[in-house]
Amino acid sequence: MKIDLNLREGKKGDWEVKKFSISEKEARWDQVRCAVNGCGSRAVVAGEYWKLMEGGCIYMSNTPAEVMDHYGFIHSASGSVLIAGLGLGMVVQALLDRGKCERIVVVEKSQDVIDLVGPCYDDPRVEIVCSDIFDYKPKEHFDYAWFDIWPDICGDNYAEMKRLHRKFARSVTNKDSWCRRECYRLAKA
Repeated sequence: MKIDLNLREGKKGDWEVKKFSISEKEARWDQVRCAVNGCGSRAVVAGEYWKLMEGGCIYMSNTPAEVMDHYGFIHSASGSVLIAGLGLGMVVQALLDRGKCERIVVVEKSQDVIDLVGPCYDDPRVEIVCSDIFDYKPKEHFDYAWFDIWPDICGDNYAEMKRLHRKFARSVTNKDSWCRRECYRLAKA
């Protein structure tokens, strides 16, 4: 699954949106690395991609591995949707493309990320709110929520995921978090 993004390169504060390429040679090396480390499904495929960086560190990209992390949510979400973390807007774009969401509220705590990425999602179904998801108080009920505020997969994220799932238990029917199962396994290890 590929999600095409209509972004512009730019930098604001510590955040940067940038296009990058993965060559066939780089992809083959990554596939070997992933096979050796037992993470073959996360190998990068050659192609052109976008990345969001904070202070020079990659926060997210739209590589196939990252898209697959969101696949289940993208294909099940419909109606009104709450998303924690704008990132590149990849999930927002996929939901708009599917056409099954009437309303998408994105809660992003960085105004710089909103300034860089938000203008690319000028659609009446999308509302972007500058707030920390832990402080955000919904004014409506949502059918689905997706929490994706972490830069990497680690066990430390799992406690925050549980906290968010509890916080939104009454205001969201269906909730999930980016790589929740992996973070759970790492937290229990």
